Amino acid sequence: MIWVYKCNAKNRPYQTASGDWREFFPTGQIGEWGSTEWRPEVAEVKNGDTIIAYQTDRNELVGVARAVDLKLRGRYQDLILKPVETIGVKVRPLKRADPRIAAIRALQPGPIRTLYPISRNDARWLLKKAGARAHADLPNDEILGLRSASNMGGGFGTADLNRETELAAVGFVTSYFKSRGWTVQDIETENRGYDLVCKRNGKRLNIEVKGVAGAKRQFLITANEKNQWATNNRVHSGACK
Repeated sequence: MIWVYKCNAKNRPYQTASGDWREFFPTGQIGEWGSTEWRPEVAEVKNGDTIIAYQTDRNELVGVARAVDLKLRGRYQDLILKPVETIGVKVRPLKRADPRIAAIRALQPGPIRTLYPISRNDARWLLKKAGARAHADLPNDEILGLRSASNMGGGFGTADLNRETELAAVGFVTSYFKSRGWTVQDIETENRGYDLVCKRNGKRLNIEVKGVAGAKRQFLITANEKNQWATNNRVHSGACK
């Protein structure tokens, strides 16, 4: 799994913790960075996960790290990271220059978190455009090498595989519509039976996105999604393979 890990050193009232990635990367040493004591979502990180360090108050991609442990400390878990590469590139110019980067959900405004999942393809593209060597460690669709061993479509793989495929598909569709002048709102978490609301020139589309990781174009559909397809003439569905 790959994460964008956002830190802010301004210690604003809404923050449960603050920090600056510049205190971590220059050491070059494995160390603790983040804990479930302040941010419960830290528990979602697994050993071996890739961390893209983003300092939001400087709008800077600081570097890339690797999760090496979740160390127990009483009833809390402390995240132990190993620095891989320092980057030091501003995010805003990358977003202005590249619609695909601008469409990455982890880099957009939204509910305040610390860790944001990012698809393997989006992470590789972002790091490549930022000039990071680490992008070479994330070959396109590396995890999707499962295709050669299975003809199963999206929704039948592991939870991590399905989530990465879904994120990549939504990011692709979002970028596609934005590049054609549509405004795109991601309402996936609202459980309406579709993922995106796209608007342009008074026209509205409700779009359900299905990402397909396998060789066959097949996927699961929920009862809510099926009902929307049958009753909502604004709903459009497409699979991104």
